[in-house]
Amino acid sequence: MDNPQPNFNFGALSFDEVKQETEQLQKQPSKKGKAEKGKADEDPIEKHLETVLTTQAVLRERKAQDIKFSDPVLLQNDNAIIFPHTINVIQGPAGSHKSRLAEMIVAAIIKLPDCRHELLNITLHPFAAKYTAVYSDTERNLTEQLPFALQSIQLKAGYAKADHPANFEYLSLLQVPRKYRFETLAKYLEQLQHRISTPLFIVLDVSTDCIEDFNKVDKSMELIDLMNIAINEHDVIFLCLIHENPKSDKARGHFGTELMNKASTVMQVGFEKDASQNDTDLIRVKYLKCRSTARHTPFYMKYSDAAKGLVLADDSEVAGLINTRKHKAPAEDMIEHIEMYLGDGSKMKRRELMDRLCKEFGAKDRTIDDRLKSIVDSEMELYDNEGNSCWLHKEQAQKEILYSLKPAKPL
Repeated sequence: MDNPQPNFNFGALSFDEVKQETEQLQKQPSKKGKAEKGKADEDPIEKHLETVLTTQAVLRERKAQDIKFSDPVLLQNDNAIIFPHTINVIQGPAGSHKSRLAEMIVAAIIKLPDCRHELLNITLHPFAAKYTAVYSDTERNLTEQLPFALQSIQLKAGYAKADHPANFEYLSLLQVPRKYRFETLAKYLEQLQHRISTPLFIVLDVSTDCIEDFNKVDKSMELIDLMNIAINEHDVIFLCLIHENPKSDKARGHFGTELMNKASTVMQVGFEKDASQNDTDLIRVKYLKCRSTARHTPFYMKYSDAAKGLVLADDSEVAGLINTRKHKAPAEDMIEHIEMYLGDGSKMKRRELMDRLCKEFGAKDRTIDDRLKSIVDSEMELYDNEGNSCWLHKEQAQKEILYSLKPAKPL
């Protein structure tokens, strides 16, 4: 079939105008070319809509069945802390032993059956699958610090230094320029999933170093989206370590904010303070968020030179410190109790809240009232049961004063 000839409309056009129109028509693709290009450049919205409709059909089928929730993968003191297909977080200030806690968790993942080492009472669930642990580091040097940490994980799990456990992978992104780290990490994980058939337990230490700029929305969401896709399409768990902003309980940057929203379990690590607000040797691990369970009570640990790592603190040490602090009833201690009372979104009358706190701390009304005023006026950060950042709110309702937790205003 002959190609259709251009239909030039000369009319009163000049030669130059005719020439220009001819050139424009020659640049236009034929109908056949347009069809081929349209097929090659498939509309992304149509493609994503197809995905949404396919997922809708799967959800319709699953909704009609009895739902059996997954057993946890890891327990601490018999409390379920990490579940399959989840993103989890350890946050805390610099130097608070976040990495060492992560090392204990990884050791529990790869621990040999006959190993008797206590790992902060962190254990695998009896029915958990066998995971391959993947430790990604961005901070420690490659001559001493990172090799020693990897040795420590293996020794705590019952291996020898010279062993190369099949279920233990590790990498350093230290030498990769920051702007290439995300793509490098994504490519590595893609290759790993082709090479390893077991589920993956991936530690990102520290997670903000895996992206170009943790304060930029687009760069932050790249890693968030990667993790979300991975946990939904593959048998993968992420444990992200992240620093807190200086003099704040808030995880660093826009990435930290989004990470808290997506995480299932968030653990906060920090040194406990004495009655004079000085750091002690005790380290508290507080659960800011437990999506799959009720929020667990904190546990306490400390660094041991003899063990060259973290050990659980003695109950007597913890009780002694808490009793010492109770006499002064610091606002920081009250926050934990207020979170327990109001974290479910309920409101509480002033008198009831005062009575509970007076009984808990053995303090007088005036002391408790002063602390509550300080918490409200200084907008100290609290967390509700979902791990959302909140402020203590005081309001007048008829003749009653009520306290509740309200979402903190975005920075």
